[in-house]
Amino acid sequence: MAAPDSPPKPRRKKPHTRLVMISAAIGALLILVVSAVLNWPTGGGPSSIGGPGKIGSAPAPEVVFEAAAGDCLNWTEPDAADIRKVTCNEPHLFQVTGSAELGSEFGPGASFPNTEQWQQLKQQHCTEVSKQFLSNRFDPKGRFSVGAFTPSEEGWGNADRKLHCGIQQPGPSGKLYPITGNAANMDQSNVYPVGRCLGINGTAVWDPVDCAQPHAVEITGLVDLGEQFPGGYPEEKPQDDFLATRCEELTGQYAGGPTVAKDKGLIVYWDTLAPESWEAGSRQVNCKVSAQLPDGSGLAPVTGGVKGPVQVGKEPAQKDTAPIEPGVPATEPR
Repeated sequence: MAAPDSPPKPRRKKPHTRLVMISAAIGALLILVVSAVLNWPTGGGPSSIGGPGKIGSAPAPEVVFEAAAGDCLNWTEPDAADIRKVTCNEPHLFQVTGSAELGSEFGPGASFPNTEQWQQLKQQHCTEVSKQFLSNRFDPKGRFSVGAFTPSEEGWGNADRKLHCGIQQPGPSGKLYPITGNAANMDQSNVYPVGRCLGINGTAVWDPVDCAQPHAVEITGLVDLGEQFPGGYPEEKPQDDFLATRCEELTGQYAGGPTVAKDKGLIVYWDTLAPESWEAGSRQVNCKVSAQLPDGSGLAPVTGGVKGPVQVGKEPAQKDTAPIEPGVPATEPR
């Protein structure tokens, strides 16, 4: 996919922007959103299911240690002090997919891994654990990312070497968005509902906002490519050829006329699916509109939805450089 701060092209913008953006814009720390916050000491001994523990200075509920593959966890406090097990039909921020032991790689005297190492360990171990939980149908460019609860430094010193792996749904900034339902039974397509606007941070696509606020993208259509291509994976060109017409149609219906978006200075574009997404069962893509800066250097801030008055900025949006507090649940809907 094109970088999120590059000008949109009329033909397409692939659906894995958000995961790429997380890595580029906020680094490994926020990809490890859960593990950055939910490290717990083990009370003087090795961690064990149901054993003692803390999140920061607050006691951790035993559910953290008892959680098994398929369990869903949720919290509302920034420090996750109220983390609890919920049914997966309730909104939740983390679904456990299994665990991985690191003892064979890190002996009793091994140094506590740094953030980059934790990221590598999470990808190495928890991606495979999560794939197995999802019957090998994990879309690496889809709506979910792999997360992990890691040992704290104190717990590491007391021989805790277990990663608790799971699935989470981050937005572009790294904030976690609730999941409703069992991820094992869900379409992993990286899509948003029609009418959703995605914010803008500098020239980068950011978290969902009200369309009355400056934004980078407005979703104008949702297309199931499986209906058009019921057989095997369609190459990118057939997808583009079909979506070029379909997204123009859907955007015209959404906006109130075939030329409304263009007349307001907006460009229609769309996502396509990669082979690995198709293999994982993802079939849906978004049609969308956005605008570019006059010099072509990136996305322009757009204020107002395409159905009403629209103002397209001529300068980059203000860039929010304040760090995102890891683990804080998002307030805007995904």
